[in-house]
This record gives sequence, structure tokens and C-alpha cells, in this order.
Amino acid sequence: MEVTAEGAQLHRAPAEDSEERAALPGGTLLSNRGCDAAQGGVVWCEVAPLDMGKPGYVRAAQLAPARGPDGVIPTGRDDSKKRARAKDYDDRSEIACAQEQGQALGTCAAAIARSGGGDATVVATFPNGFARQLYFTHGAFMRGSSTMSGVGTDMDWERAEGMYVIRVDDQRFVIPQGFLLGEEAGVLE
Repeated sequence: MEVTAEGAQLHRAPAEDSEERAALPGGTLLSNRGCDAAQGGVVWCEVAPLDMGKPGYVRAAQLAPARGPDGVIPTGRDDSKKRARAKDYDDRSEIACAQEQGQALGTCAAAIARSGGGDATVVATFPNGFARQLYFTHGAFMRGSSTMSGVGTDMDWERAEGMYVIRVDDQRFVIPQGFLLGEEAGVLE
């Protein structure tokens, strides 16, 4: 879901008089956990900001379906994590990567399971066979899988010149946006 242009208030409970947790500017992307009519017939949606902020409630009238970076309005559940675990990939390619801090970028095998709307799971495999899953929601990098290298939430990322430049723990990855969104073919076997 996306907050409409006029913005919205994130409330602690589904009521206008409940504590306001945050002011959400127009365009803020939210994960929708479900909507219900509350007292007075006003429909409220339980939401969580994609940036891992506190969850809360927003009036449904202040929300709209959000298009992913590929132009798709995602529907249903993101099944990319489940498909990646089952090795049911949409594509394969190679990406730039480094496994250790200070190491020069090398090459990793990459496999991707996509759910549309920018939701995807990339499995990056280093030359030594160590693999890490990278999770994307609505085209935004969310986190890496937990490994012996770390829990996957010590991270930093940016999108620059059509590339996702990602750091998770001490590992680094450079992923073409076209690979994530299915705009460029990899080498699926």
C-alpha cells in the first residue's frame, strides 16, 4: 500500500483519538496486514512501514495500491522466499560480490525468485559455495538471511545508476536493477 498525496497519521489503535505514532508523508510504502471497519463504520488498515518502523493503523481512505518499480501492482502474498528455498528460480546470472571486509569485488552466482511488483529473493553464492539470500520488497532491499557471518540486519544499500549496491554484515553485492525486475535476461538453464 502507498500513502496518498495528502499524507496520513499512523495511529496506535484504529481510532482517531488514539495515540499518533507518526506522520506519514504521501508516497510512503506500507505493508498491509488487513483492513476492518471500526466504530462509526470508518475502515482502518493495520500497516507496517517497509523501513521496519513501528506498525499501527491508518484510515483506508488515506491509502492506495502501490505500483512496484516494474509497474505491477502486486497482489497476494510474496512467495519468493519459499520458491527460493525450493530452488524454483525465475532466472540466473552473475553479480559482483565480496565476502570479506576490504576484499575486492569478485563474481558470485545469482539465482532469483520473483513475485512481481519488485518483490523478490536473490540467492548469491560465493565461489567457495557459501550462499546468502537477499530479500526485496517493492523494489527496496529489506535484509539478508541470517548466517554464521551475521543476522542480516546490519546493512546499508542504495540504488545508483541502475544498480543495487548492498552491504550485509561484511559482505557486499552489486545487483543490476534489470535482473531484480526481470528486465534483463540472465542465463537460466
